[in-house]
Amino acid sequence: MTTRTMKNDQDLVILTESECRIAKYVGRLRNKLSAASKPNMRRDPNQSDEGMNIQAAGAELAVARLLNVYPDITPTDDDVLPQFDLVYNSNMIEVKRNHLPNGDLLIPKKYNDLIYVLVCGSMPLYNVVGFIAGASVALLGEWVDLTYGACWRVKPIFLSRIIELTKGGK
Repeated sequence: MTTRTMKNDQDLVILTESECRIAKYVGRLRNKLSAASKPNMRRDPNQSDEGMNIQAAGAELAVARLLNVYPDITPTDDDVLPQFDLVYNSNMIEVKRNHLPNGDLLIPKKYNDLIYVLVCGSMPLYNVVGFIAGASVALLGEWVDLTYGACWRVKPIFLSRIIELTKGGK
């Protein structure tokens, strides 16, 4: 298992070959299930919907590894609950990936009872930047329209390191 802390207090995770295969399988399956309900979910015009689903699954595996929890990789239709990716110490966690190395946390639909985690990067290398409680998003973030849909944007400086979540932080 390769996990290390970066100098800038962010957590870097390098997925193993087997984790990458799992992410590819889950991402492709999710893509098939969501193709009818979301014909174009692309936020990165240089990447396919399938590629985005694969990278998102990889980001979820990276966070699960850092938190030492088994990821819920069950593909479901987007209209089926739950609308979160992981559970850690009774906290429902939604992982959001940004392909930019220093990207912001973008949240199209905000739920106060979720914890949002920002992950930057691409498979196999992911940087788990930090997290914020859903109830704090409106206080620390801003509502923006980024040409592909309005969303909440939270700058990384407002995020807490994932290690704080392991200490009971929220």
